[in-house]
Amino acid sequence: MDFDFNWILVPATLIFFVIWLLDKLLFKQRSGLKQKKEAALQADKNVQQAQQGFEQLKSRYPQLLISETVNQADEPAEITQARDRLSQVKVDAVRAHNALNEHKTSPVINWAYDFWPVLAVVLVVRSFFYEPFNIPSESMNPTLETGDFILVNKYAFGVRLPLINTKIIDSGEPQHGDVAVFRFPKNPSISFIKRIIGLPGDHIVFQNGELYVNGKIQPHQVGNEVPLPVKYRDQTGQEQTINVQAAQWVVNLGEHRFISQYIKTEQQDPAAQQFLKNYEAGIPLSLQQNWEVTVPQGQYFAMGDNRDQSDDSRFWGFVPEENLTGRAMFIWMHKKPGLNLPSFERNGRIP
Repeated sequence: MDFDFNWILVPATLIFFVIWLLDKLLFKQRSGLKQKKEAALQADKNVQQAQQGFEQLKSRYPQLLISETVNQADEPAEITQARDRLSQVKVDAVRAHNALNEHKTSPVINWAYDFWPVLAVVLVVRSFFYEPFNIPSESMNPTLETGDFILVNKYAFGVRLPLINTKIIDSGEPQHGDVAVFRFPKNPSISFIKRIIGLPGDHIVFQNGELYVNGKIQPHQVGNEVPLPVKYRDQTGQEQTINVQAAQWVVNLGEHRFISQYIKTEQQDPAAQQFLKNYEAGIPLSLQQNWEVTVPQGQYFAMGDNRDQSDDSRFWGFVPEENLTGRAMFIWMHKKPGLNLPSFERNGRIP
């Protein structure tokens, strides 16, 4: 999630709004077109009314051969007047339609009238209410899979102005266990998604595979043992994928109940054993390390549910409050990479 669509949406909305406003106040091309359309419609109605009036008069004098264009010396004056009126309104209608056809409206102005209201609605919804994101990595497995499309509640952690991310309404704060989308502290142009483990002031300890928050152990139940595909580079520098065994735990944190998984420190497969020996330097397995940290005020500690394949607060630090984007709340579509059709089997609330 490394592109903010608002960098296109906001300028486009503002540009079209300015063009629309200039036409409303200065150019008046669209209003002039509207007036000419109304004049042409009224002219057509006048022709229809005059035609009906002329036909009604003709029916009152069945003994006379009355033409719409040729006056006869012995016809009544009211017939002559009706004919003249019909002729005049037809001329007026032709003039009104010619004026309409000759009216020029810039395509850009037409686009502004057609598009800026739609763009404004999309901008408001995306910026202040809900925004879609796509999951590009395995760091939140098995809760979120690569290819999941999720909906993020933008007002859950405060309403912010687009692009500058300044909070204008304090509508909520993250809670333990929330799955949060935020701007990566080391590169704010990239969006990360992790689970909030520590709130400001929390003391977090990880010891012998157990997570403690403020002295209380994170409740969990040992779940399944599953094969977990991991990527690594061999001695030739080529990227390889191998299955290792992972232990899944059912975890309770705050109001959330979810599954986290760890790579087991003991592997039966020789290739998996070799992988563990060559595990990337600087990123030790979660079950092999003990650490503790106190979360500063205005900061949050975030971890991926796929604990041994997640680049998170354990390695680059805390998430500043001003970097928060919103709470991930719903999976609405899944699409595997490549030429694959989307599916909706994974649709549902994010635990």
